Amino acid sequence: MRFRKYGVLLSGAALILGPVAAQTDSNSATARAKAAAKAAAAPVSAYSGPREKMVVAMPKTYGKSETMALWGDYFSHLSRCGNIDLQNAQGESLDKTTNVDILGEKELIDSISTGKAQLAQVNPGLAAQLVTAGQPAPFGVPGNKASGVRNSYKLILITRIDSPYQVPKDLAGKKIAHTTPTSNSGNLAPRALFPALGLTPDKDYEVVFSNGHERSVTGVMHGFYPGAAVASDLYQRMIVKGDVRASSIRTLWESPPFMTETWTMGKDVSPELQARVKKCSYSYSFSPNLRKQLPGNDTFLPINFDRDFATVMEVYRKTQLAQAAKK
Repeated sequence: MRFRKYGVLLSGAALILGPVAAQTDSNSATARAKAAAKAAAAPVSAYSGPREKMVVAMPKTYGKSETMALWGDYFSHLSRCGNIDLQNAQGESLDKTTNVDILGEKELIDSISTGKAQLAQVNPGLAAQLVTAGQPAPFGVPGNKASGVRNSYKLILITRIDSPYQVPKDLAGKKIAHTTPTSNSGNLAPRALFPALGLTPDKDYEVVFSNGHERSVTGVMHGFYPGAAVASDLYQRMIVKGDVRASSIRTLWESPPFMTETWTMGKDVSPELQARVKKCSYSYSFSPNLRKQLPGNDTFLPINFDRDFATVMEVYRKTQLAQAAKK
């Protein structure tokens, strides 16, 4: 009887408390799900030693805000995964500021070579210079995890769609925009590859430096330059962003593929820290914003320098020989 009595009482309590208990369980389940998602998004570092510091240097491809919008998620992943405090040259943590250092090509080379920066994104022409000077080969390039295909680009020669120029040689005697003296696709590759098209720079046409791929494309659009030598991937990014309509530009010629921008570390970075950066970089899954900017790429893939930079190094060697001949 006592058991039955208490059973009735407990049953009544359950009827009263049931909805509250169910709501509490639901809230707990939601909280647990949120906590699990947060933990998955921010993996605990596998490195329990002292937090390392690395100064990051980025090229002047975009402004600071746009650079961080693209790569800030990668920096956060590297910070969490590798227990690394990524900073700018002023010692400000990139976890707390968007004031990332964006440098011109000469500054970027100097920053890595002198050890002012330990991690940097560089274009292929700068990678060739750094490796030739004794710096480590780049360790990572955007690519597709499933296919193993590494991101690449082509040198393209462009003109306005309404121009009279139909083939490269039609630009003989005209101005063609190059980007900067050390740019692979913007200057070194045209000097090495255009002579075979009947367009020897500074002989068959006037070289005009625009100071950037976007400036070259914009200059062609507005009629400042009859033609321009630019990287196909940077041109495609302008189309994606809506800065230029593909229907307004004619491509007169394109080269075999080149490796695109890669990531490198300075030679003074310890082997242990290099291994940590590589492992965390290869485990990174690109943000939606980055996937939109780099279609078909979803992670970083390792680089075989001799294989992946064969065309770049061919251009670099031809450039060095041409410069030596001038001297």
